[in-house]
Amino acid sequence: MAAAANKPGAIHYSLILFVMLSVILGITTYMFYSESNNKNAEMAKLNDDNQKANKLYKTMEDQIQSLKNKIGIKFDQVEDLNNPQNQATVVKGLETELQTNGKDVAAATVFESLRKLREALDAASADRDSKAAKVASLEKEVLALRNQYQSQVDNYSQQTKDAERDKLAVIGDRDEKVNAKIQEIASIKAKLNAAVDERDQERESREKERKDLNSKIAGLEIRIDILKDKIDNLEKLSFEAADGVIRRVEHNTNTVWINLGDADFLKPRMTFSVYAKENLGVGRGAEDIKGKIEVTRILEPHMAEARVIEEDLYRPMVSGDLIYTPIWSPGLIEKISVIGAIDLDGDGRSDREQFHQMMAVAGCVIDNEVDDNGDRTPETGKITVQTRFLVKGDVPELPDVTGEEAKAKVKKIQNHLTDMQKEARSNGVRVIKMNDFLAYIGYHTKRRTFLPGQNRPWNLKAGSASESTRESAGDRSSNGNVSGAYSKGRQTPQNQSDGQNSKVFGGNK
Repeated sequence: MAAAANKPGAIHYSLILFVMLSVILGITTYMFYSESNNKNAEMAKLNDDNQKANKLYKTMEDQIQSLKNKIGIKFDQVEDLNNPQNQATVVKGLETELQTNGKDVAAATVFESLRKLREALDAASADRDSKAAKVASLEKEVLALRNQYQSQVDNYSQQTKDAERDKLAVIGDRDEKVNAKIQEIASIKAKLNAAVDERDQERESREKERKDLNSKIAGLEIRIDILKDKIDNLEKLSFEAADGVIRRVEHNTNTVWINLGDADFLKPRMTFSVYAKENLGVGRGAEDIKGKIEVTRILEPHMAEARVIEEDLYRPMVSGDLIYTPIWSPGLIEKISVIGAIDLDGDGRSDREQFHQMMAVAGCVIDNEVDDNGDRTPETGKITVQTRFLVKGDVPELPDVTGEEAKAKVKKIQNHLTDMQKEARSNGVRVIKMNDFLAYIGYHTKRRTFLPGQNRPWNLKAGSASESTRESAGDRSSNGNVSGAYSKGRQTPQNQSDGQNSKVFGGNK
């Protein structure tokens, strides 16, 4: 029991634990207290440093503001390190002002720029002083010259006064002479006015006489043209001789042989109109023409082969028939003048180039021509006695054309036609229509193109002929009567295309 009482118990352990906790608590409390004192000391020091920093910041802020005021650039931000090109900073604004105002002497720093500006100012001042000295010297020279010139001016003024006095004397003498001349001129003018009045009266009389004569001449020209047309249409007097004769005819091959050859300067492709051998004369009227031929081969000096290009079935060609063309003469150059549109095949298009080729083949020269634009070639050309014909193509009337440009062209052509007809009348040159001229030269249309919308006759010759015998197959001309099935009231209009293709060809029908 005694041993058990000497062993430590729970109370002993509790006491030991309490003592240890008390010691630990005391140590901890001491450490916290000591650290708190240190923190307070540091806090006091930091507050003191903060006050000093605030005071220094305020001082720096005041200095910066004072510097901004001195510089004159009052942006809030001094420099933008993230964006050096920011124009809203004191540094960039100062750099811009230096570049703008300093120009060539601007430097990287203000002091360097000011130094260079001072140097430039000193140099400018020195240059100014030098130029001021020169100006002073020049002013002295100018003053000396001014005095010299003033002396000369005074001398000239005196001379001017003397000259003015002499001039007044001369003017007085001259006025007396002028008054005498004025009276003399007035007398001459009165005589001149009387002469002018007499001349005007004579001119009016002559002008009236000229107008009367022109009116009479115009009336006589009209009567001459009318009488000439009547003579040509009624009497049909011949004025030409035949160029040659058909020697032989081969109807099976549509071939003839004529009495012209290389000795007559004949060329292939020449065409001739054919007349009956008993004809009173060629070149009278297109109705006398019984056919047309074209030379294909030159055989002998006075022999050539030609093909029949057109023939009257009721008047076949025979040996002895006469041939004629007005644009060819053996060894001579024929000349013609042409005006108006040239449409050889009736397709509505100009065939002027083809017409020129035909004339070139025949050796015929076009000495005057008015084209489709109303331009005359040559501009100063005239119809002379050497001109054979004035060939008149289609000349439209002004009411038949539309558009200002087209009317201007037609008016030019009509004016040229009037002038050329007067020239032809004065030189005895015959005026013929293009169709008659083409008939005379034996021209035959090579082809004829149908153009939709055109209303042209397409008459075929009545009857047909065998290729071997040339016999007529009979009269097949229409009497012009329409069958009763197609008479007025029963005739149905021709169907017109609606522009849609059949389904067979990918259309909608």
